[in-house]
Amino acid sequence: MFLKKLKISFRNILRNKVSSTIGIMGFAMGFSICLIIGIYIYTETTVDSHFNNHERIFRVVDTDSKTSSIDYRLNDILLSRFPSIEDVCPLEIQANINAPIYSSTSSVYVKGLISTNNSFFNIFSVKIHQSLDPSKPFIDHLASILTASTARKIFGDTNPLGQHLKVGHMETVVSAVIEDFDLTSSIQGKILVNSDNKNFRLNSNWANNEVFYRTNHYILLKDHATTQACVANINKELSSFEKYAKNVKLQPLQDIYLDTSTPDQHRHGNSKLLYVLAIIGGLILLLSLFNYINYLITLQLKRLNTIGIKKTTGASFSNLLGSFLSEIMIWVGLAFLISLGITFLVMPWFNNILEQQLTLTAIVSLPILLGIILTLLFVMVASITPVVVMLRKFSLNDFLNEKTILKKHKTFNPLTIFQIVVSIFLITCIIAISNQLNYVKTKDLGFKKEALLLISIPYKALNYQSFKDELLKHPTIEKGTLSAGIPGEITKRMQGKDWKYTLHFISAEDDFLSTFDIKLIAGKLPEQNDKKSCLVNEATLRAMEISDFTKEEVNGMRISGVVKDFNFSSLHNAVEPVVIESGTGRDLSLRINSNNIAHTMDYVRKVWADMTSNVPLEYRFYDDWFDSMYKKEYQLGKAITICAIIALLITCFGLLGHIFHLTTIRTKEIGIRKVNGAKVSEILTMLNKDFVKWVVIAFVLACPVAYYAMDKWLANFAYKTELSWWIFALAGILALGIALLTVSWQSWKAATRNPVEALRYE
Repeated sequence: MFLKKLKISFRNILRNKVSSTIGIMGFAMGFSICLIIGIYIYTETTVDSHFNNHERIFRVVDTDSKTSSIDYRLNDILLSRFPSIEDVCPLEIQANINAPIYSSTSSVYVKGLISTNNSFFNIFSVKIHQSLDPSKPFIDHLASILTASTARKIFGDTNPLGQHLKVGHMETVVSAVIEDFDLTSSIQGKILVNSDNKNFRLNSNWANNEVFYRTNHYILLKDHATTQACVANINKELSSFEKYAKNVKLQPLQDIYLDTSTPDQHRHGNSKLLYVLAIIGGLILLLSLFNYINYLITLQLKRLNTIGIKKTTGASFSNLLGSFLSEIMIWVGLAFLISLGITFLVMPWFNNILEQQLTLTAIVSLPILLGIILTLLFVMVASITPVVVMLRKFSLNDFLNEKTILKKHKTFNPLTIFQIVVSIFLITCIIAISNQLNYVKTKDLGFKKEALLLISIPYKALNYQSFKDELLKHPTIEKGTLSAGIPGEITKRMQGKDWKYTLHFISAEDDFLSTFDIKLIAGKLPEQNDKKSCLVNEATLRAMEISDFTKEEVNGMRISGVVKDFNFSSLHNAVEPVVIESGTGRDLSLRINSNNIAHTMDYVRKVWADMTSNVPLEYRFYDDWFDSMYKKEYQLGKAITICAIIALLITCFGLLGHIFHLTTIRTKEIGIRKVNGAKVSEILTMLNKDFVKWVVIAFVLACPVAYYAMDKWLANFAYKTELSWWIFALAGILALGIALLTVSWQSWKAATRNPVEALRYE
């Protein structure tokens, strides 16, 4: 009996090929997007869970300064004074700095230095491939450790163990090779150096006439030790070590990846993107579900004659329900299989956008598998519910008297309106995000970033001044300056005890302003090599509440002039105080002629090769660099665009199904109107006016939601565009145009149909 019902169900699906295909494909597309989003969210929320004992690993965070970079000396205190702590390791990461690496045979740049000690391998389960001493990866204070890929990059097939390696200015000996850090780890690095050696600590500071080092501290709690008790004991003990930290908390390892409130150089995800994608995924699932139910109901309404005949021949409620249920199971099963195929095809596209390596194998994980099963069960329950209601309300007497719900025509369809609301919302988001990204790309930053080249010169790689002078001899290189600190990367900062601001310092030559095209708006430039004078920006005067700068000093230097504010970070942040002092550095910025950049770069490479010995050239253009600061926004924009396209397709499928249903139940009405002289335009207006009405209602509902969401998103930028009325108007017009284009061809087909054929219908 069951096989017979399946056979009949397949026959019914094939009999309505167009409707069935659109319904199944619409749900499959929506489910595939939800599946990808679900896998992405699961992958992002399980980062660092591959480490053994990850639930017992914590990072120490200073709650007063909201930083995890704490005095290195805290390491010994934590290890020696607290019995609930099993082990402690310092961990300082320099993930974004390209360090020059020199071996006896080659030199390369490597991004990703880590300073730690042997306790790191007791806390974090990192596999050691080779080691001079398996019990002690860092064999001594001069030891360095390479990841497997870095060892191949530097030494090729040669055994790296015991090889001398210069890491920046640090002379080391390779004592071990470890596996590459897992892509699902927030800790990423290429070369590890032993922090037991003070010269190998990457974060040195000077204050109170002493040198001290800051680092992250990771602890491994013993089994059954409670976090609350450990924190209380640490804070009680720290009262006598206030110089190191006053009050701390323990941050779980798994919270670090998605928490960006604590500044560090770990690999971080985008928690806001997760929330946005989760909401969009839920909306798309609802869209596809509503679309699917609409098609299902439409097909069942067309089969009311069959239901009536079966009822007259004695078919029971359970028999009718069983036939519908088997059909729904086939629909859901086919949609799920097709969604797996779509997911497999589009996943590389999403991986490219989100910079991930998602795979379909993640669906066998318990949370994803459980989510799929619950979703499919929910879809089946939601699908069978309206059928049950229809069968319960079916009246045999009404059927025999030709009074069926097939003859009814609703002028209000909340499911369709909801679909259009989501589409307008997503279109508005796309326009608003694109508008803001275009704004940040074209906004005047206070300096000219186009055709501006940065060359990072390694320590003692060559004579910096001679290199600059030689490059300026070329006619296409217009200006150049050496500095310590540049827009986009200022490492020297100062913050007073009672200050409400931070001073940023750039040490630069007197040609710094002309090279960057930064305007001097008051005062004058300091004399060359004048260490007692400096320039400040307008933000410095505002922060220090200075109206007349001529008699003021900053850090013991007289203010000789004021420059116009310029953005030295992304537009997420307001311009902060900056001091430009006389000096030099290893950051060489060049203003070049944009007409022949390739020819200029060939000359730069030639001069570099002539003046260095096997040292790689590292450079970047400022415009590309500043654009990369908005990578998360570009990812969000691309992700929403893809989801919006899918949502629009599903909405179009829904509108198409509705116009099919509408023209079916009003076939005789259309024929009668045409016989009585109705024009094609009048028929089109009659059929399409409801859709226009629904778009207007959806527009009114979507605008406040879209405005609130985009206003919250724009709050992340210190400099932003306004949410102008035209953004919402354009979204509404696009939605109306798409809706009318979707339904008009079927409306035209119905309006131009021969009225004789229409009156023969049924």
